[in-house]
Amino acid sequence: MKLSQWWQVIRRPLPAWWPQSAALDETLLASDRIIILDTETSGFSAQQDQLLSLAAVTYEAGALSMGEQWYATLNTSDAQGLGDSVLVHRLTASQLADGMDLNEGITTLAQFVGAAPVLAYHHGHDRSFIKAAMYRSGYPMLPWRWLEAADVFALAWPAAGLEQASLDDWLQWHEIVVEERHHALEDAWLTAMLWLKAVPALAAQGITTRVKLVKAMQSKRALIRQRAG
Repeated sequence: MKLSQWWQVIRRPLPAWWPQSAALDETLLASDRIIILDTETSGFSAQQDQLLSLAAVTYEAGALSMGEQWYATLNTSDAQGLGDSVLVHRLTASQLADGMDLNEGITTLAQFVGAAPVLAYHHGHDRSFIKAAMYRSGYPMLPWRWLEAADVFALAWPAAGLEQASLDDWLQWHEIVVEERHHALEDAWLTAMLWLKAVPALAAQGITTRVKLVKAMQSKRALIRQRAG
């Protein structure tokens, strides 16, 4: 995006549905509302590749609810140019052609998330694609408070020794049966199942609130950098 275009975006009045950033406070994790998010994309470059689908699962008051989930495929005009990514994510050309408009998808997802913290595995990828999608829709980046699931799980179960683990590594460590992977909604649910197990594991270490979780993750990352240096 050119500087002149970016200036137009940041000066644009924010819509009524624009969310607030989650407060970093003493809200208890056990009673919190947290959104577990996942995306599927056609590649790794947010500038060159496309956002294919979005999924969000709600953790609230210590439980996951099938009724509190959100999923959408996005209308992709050039389905023929997406290569093997469509097959990997089990998305058909017709599903993408019938998907939500990008602006509608981003708007409804933002309304679903609201002011909740957002947990995602290796969230930098999801965040960069959502940021690019927001710019294309004429908005700045959503003010979500992101939580890195990889850091949370390593903090919850230090005995596992899985510092550079993948989502599959954690699922295997917990002996969670995986029927399907690489679909946004299924991956969001698998991450949510791990989060559900992580909350009491964190509480056993005295990490019971939003602010304690973020500070504990920051301290752990600082210790890792110190050891590496």
